[in-house]
Amino acid sequence: MSTAVFVCADSPDILLDGVQAEAVEGLCETPSRISEKLGGADRVVLLLHGSHYDLADVQKALRSVEVDPLGAQILDVPPGISESDLEITLAGLRQRALAFAGSRPEHQKPTTSHVFNRRSLFRPPRPWYRAAPMVDEAKCAAENGCQACVDVCPQDAYRWQQGRIHFNKDLCEPCGRCVSVCPTEAISNPSTTPEMLAAQIRALVRHGDASVGLRFVCSGARSAEPVSGWHEIVVPCTGMVPGTWLLTALLMGAGSVTAVNCTDGGCPRGLDGHSRTAIDLARSALTAADLDPDLVPMQMGEVIGRPIARADFTAPFTHAGDAEAMLALDSISQRGLDVTHIGSSLGVVTIDSESCTLCAQCAQTCPTTAIQAGFDLDTVTLSFDAAACTNCGQCTIACPEIERGAIRVTAKIDSDLLRAGRQTINKGIVLVCESCGKPVAPAPMMDRIGELLGEEFEDTMQFLSRRCMDCRGLT
Repeated sequence: MSTAVFVCADSPDILLDGVQAEAVEGLCETPSRISEKLGGADRVVLLLHGSHYDLADVQKALRSVEVDPLGAQILDVPPGISESDLEITLAGLRQRALAFAGSRPEHQKPTTSHVFNRRSLFRPPRPWYRAAPMVDEAKCAAENGCQACVDVCPQDAYRWQQGRIHFNKDLCEPCGRCVSVCPTEAISNPSTTPEMLAAQIRALVRHGDASVGLRFVCSGARSAEPVSGWHEIVVPCTGMVPGTWLLTALLMGAGSVTAVNCTDGGCPRGLDGHSRTAIDLARSALTAADLDPDLVPMQMGEVIGRPIARADFTAPFTHAGDAEAMLALDSISQRGLDVTHIGSSLGVVTIDSESCTLCAQCAQTCPTTAIQAGFDLDTVTLSFDAAACTNCGQCTIACPEIERGAIRVTAKIDSDLLRAGRQTINKGIVLVCESCGKPVAPAPMMDRIGELLGEEFEDTMQFLSRRCMDCRGLT
């Protein structure tokens, strides 16, 4: 794979000295000229003027040379950007383009262009394509009842029915919320993958001569004016960015990180609050680590902090990467992170042994196996691994004793639990068949059923407790 970089040479606003890009005259209005310059590259970065090109034309030109337009990195070069900042931005976009893994036809969502230029006045609007999410049914946990995507979609594009998730692309206005909350990472958007985000950030940090600031921005609402030292990480909507992503970017070597709301008038999908929650979580975690919370400012400013680390995580911007990043933050602070916050994408499960019946429904429905049930002869054990918990709450939905407080999930970052690994959270006796020795059921579960049925069924419950299903018909 290789990346070709082209810059529209029709304006002096785009500085070319030192920028490794090929200048193409008239590129904004005649993007088909890419075909004359492409060579053997299969990835493209374009530096264009925001009001001078039609995205439908650009995507058509890319398809004509067999370049996937959903992976093309298009920078609307803001006037006044410095040469050094443009070089750093370009380095990040090159690596993000190279990390693009391709898309499928199901990912393409047509959208009517609202961009007006001289050419568009003389022809009807034509659609351009955005990247829409897609569900990998092999990874999806819907058959166990998971409905995380249904719960968070602001457009009601997801529907759960009989153990399957049905996705309506026509209703979807890609925001990415489903992508970042799916506990099994079964939903993906090819234009914004963890690999692409990580590659771009690594390049920005590596090429920055001094501390770089990173701002997550919505794809349709990029900043109008550049601020020296700050570089944009484009996502479908900043409402998809959890606070752990901000901290991960900080730990990868950025000096400061923030998330910018879509517009001053608010997010059209009503997701403004999510980016503010993410920032507040990151600031709370930094405070708990005895670090400067202004490394994640509430809004972008001119001051950029000094990097606190330059970690190379195994899988940044994934659920596993969240736990890895929080342990890295904990090792820097050496204080132990204990942060309870509604915005946490990590959770802690606790069991009330008095009301839990050890039925193991929580383990059977946990999409990430953070909760597991183990059976050993006459004993059943429930265990929990905090590093695998995504705070999805599926276990509380499945628990038949939730009204009695049998299980609780707290949105929490607890470095001690993350480091401890899998821990036993409840344990009890399993009744065994007096005839064949096979397991019958956990004793607390049979006690609870007997309590619900009452004294008139006491003899029946004693019989059921002594015999397994296979032996109950034998005399």
